[in-house]
Amino acid sequence: MEEFNLKKNEPMKNHTSLKVGGDADLFISPLSVDELKQLVSGAEKYKIPVTFVGSGTNILVKDNGIRGLVICLAGIKGKIEIVQEDKTNISVTASSGHLLSSLGRFALEKGLEGLNFTAGIPGTVGGAVMMNSSAGKGKISDVISYLEILVPGAGVKILGKKDIVFSSKGLVSKAPEVENSYKPVILKATFKFKKGDKKKLRAQWNEILNKRNLSQPVSLPSAGCFFKNPESGISAGMLIDRAGLKGERFGNAMVSEKHANFIVNLGGARAVDILRLKKRVEEKVFDFFSIRLETEVKIEGE
Repeated sequence: MEEFNLKKNEPMKNHTSLKVGGDADLFISPLSVDELKQLVSGAEKYKIPVTFVGSGTNILVKDNGIRGLVICLAGIKGKIEIVQEDKTNISVTASSGHLLSSLGRFALEKGLEGLNFTAGIPGTVGGAVMMNSSAGKGKISDVISYLEILVPGAGVKILGKKDIVFSSKGLVSKAPEVENSYKPVILKATFKFKKGDKKKLRAQWNEILNKRNLSQPVSLPSAGCFFKNPESGISAGMLIDRAGLKGERFGNAMVSEKHANFIVNLGGARAVDILRLKKRVEEKVFDFFSIRLETEVKIEGE
């Protein structure tokens, strides 16, 4: 691994939207698929554990950091481009490192329906696909056609939508060659959109974006919605609000007073503060409603 420009003891708080987290033993953000392949092969050769991250918007890293190698996929970017078109549908590819907002703006410029629900959602295309980002009645899996993934030991594979299971715990591949390997590393995604009216789509986008900016604590560090919405039909934010938890805090971690499903960093919060607050929210919601909240944010490290 000596040939790579690896950062040692890299603070993960510099790479997460929550601005908390201890050091990664090793950290790198490759700029190409070839470099990524070499890194994964090297890690396998030397039996170094690997953690993949995107832009760090949906992750909480614990205070003692992450052992092994952290590979940030946000630097892997190609062109967002149209690859197929007919009278009603257009297929578009985007690399995993592109921001979801960039893909959304591309769709707007081309008058493509199906992605407006992502207005204001942070993160990368790869992260959105892996977690099947959703809002309102829309979700990423609705518009996915194919994924290009890297499978350690087996190379690059193309998965059709029928080969993918979008579970509540993230993307799972049905392809047998992915088993007993690292989780699939998303390189590119192909989306299928319908043609729509540009003016209507832009108006809808702006409306969704304005609502998000007014209802969410966008000025403070957070990881987005912290808990998944339960199947009960009542949103996690509503349950937390009704349990009287807005403004609840440990140290400088606080349940947002603007949107109860956001835990915000008021400045200098530690991961342990956020985890204590998480536990407090879970216990109180269960006491009030007998509903167990599940974490939306991915927790890494030790």
